[in-house]
Amino acid sequence: MRRRRDRDLYIDLLEEELGCRLPAKRDDRDVYDVLHLVKSCLAYPGAVRTLAMIVGRFHGGARAMQNLNELIEQLFPEPLLTSQERRELNRLLLHDPAGGGMRVADRTVIGDLYGRAVGPLGPPLNRDVDDLREVLALLEDATVGLDGVPPLLAFVENLAAHADEPIAGALRAWSERFARRLGLEPGTAHAIRGRVERAPRSIGPRSYLIIEFRPDAVDADRYLTSAWLQIDDAHGAMLRCDDEDPLPRTRFPRVIEELLTDPRVVNRPRPELIVEFVLPRSLLCVPLDQIRVDIEGLERRLGIEYPIVVRSFDRMRKPALHHNWRRKWNWLRDNPARAGMCRLPRHADFDEERLYNTLVSDESSVCLALAFIPRNEYESPPDELEVGLHAGVPIAVWCRWEREPGRFFAEVQELWGQGALELPESVLALRRKALRALDETAAENHLGFQLTLMFDDADRLPEPYVRLSAPA
Repeated sequence: MRRRRDRDLYIDLLEEELGCRLPAKRDDRDVYDVLHLVKSCLAYPGAVRTLAMIVGRFHGGARAMQNLNELIEQLFPEPLLTSQERRELNRLLLHDPAGGGMRVADRTVIGDLYGRAVGPLGPPLNRDVDDLREVLALLEDATVGLDGVPPLLAFVENLAAHADEPIAGALRAWSERFARRLGLEPGTAHAIRGRVERAPRSIGPRSYLIIEFRPDAVDADRYLTSAWLQIDDAHGAMLRCDDEDPLPRTRFPRVIEELLTDPRVVNRPRPELIVEFVLPRSLLCVPLDQIRVDIEGLERRLGIEYPIVVRSFDRMRKPALHHNWRRKWNWLRDNPARAGMCRLPRHADFDEERLYNTLVSDESSVCLALAFIPRNEYESPPDELEVGLHAGVPIAVWCRWEREPGRFFAEVQELWGQGALELPESVLALRRKALRALDETAAENHLGFQLTLMFDDADRLPEPYVRLSAPA
């Protein structure tokens, strides 16, 4: 390796074998140039063996080469990955997305996935987590986890859950082949995948625009408007409190536009925004997510811009209903992977007390899926949605257009499988998908145009409904 042109060739072949660029510092002095190359190889599992293999192609019979190979066998364990496996994984994870690869630059996501893969006793990740090469090197060095599964396999499966197709499918196929070569029990990768899909994804800090339309006491077709901006779980900042000018529904889009362009909303510290509508029963089935808003000259549907959810104004202002609601929400927050859904295929005569007992007795029943349109007013006896509100159910979904129950439940189950606490984001993705498919599918045929999501977070109440506490 004493000639620089030979080293240049070896580095080119080494990077080709590894499937990624090797950040080796170069030096005009031959000895230091070799030392920098060896030091770079020591940072990546398998790189030293690969370098020796490449040099051996040219000098395999030399006595010095035999001594080097014996030394490598004594000092370096057999690498976890073969050269082909490492090359393919590097191609998927390290190349620019334009070239068919995936780029992950979110420090929080990488750190969280690494911690879940290595467990509490694994090597700490105290390097720059923007560089996936070093993360993969640490994972390959940690050959076996406490459960007998290589942390690298768990990391790749977790990463696939955050990737888009076709990269996600390619990562899962890679992990299946890797597990099979290691002789792990059939289905090991699939079992890890199940744990990943059932585990709640970490949700970063968010902002909430809460808009309340409450019925006017004089004219039931007009509504008084209040609005708050809430950052995470902090107290909300009042944006609007109108007790004198009740609005007809036709004024809703203008009010929403004014709130979205309010400087306090535009300059919010958390860019991720969820819009929550606190609505009386008469408005729960109004398609507010399909309202068109004009922001700086570009008109679009509100439901493709932000996650849109509705909340029950009537339950909020009735403290007697809060105990069941808080109990259900606390259970959901602590057990999102076990959350269950109560499916009701049609509106029919039913025993409201028996339904209430079913929902209250089964703590995992935190969602009502209604394959029909709920009533838009309170009548006697109560309907299914009202019983669910009394039982404390924090989540409900229904279609604003008549839909065959089996088809509706299959579509909702697909959303539910992405995580109960992730429903606002999942429904946002569904609404965007519906708009992309508008040329092929009529609006009434795609659930994304017709779905209402009630997502009632009992931990976050608008300011007038928060329990009084001692002054700070």
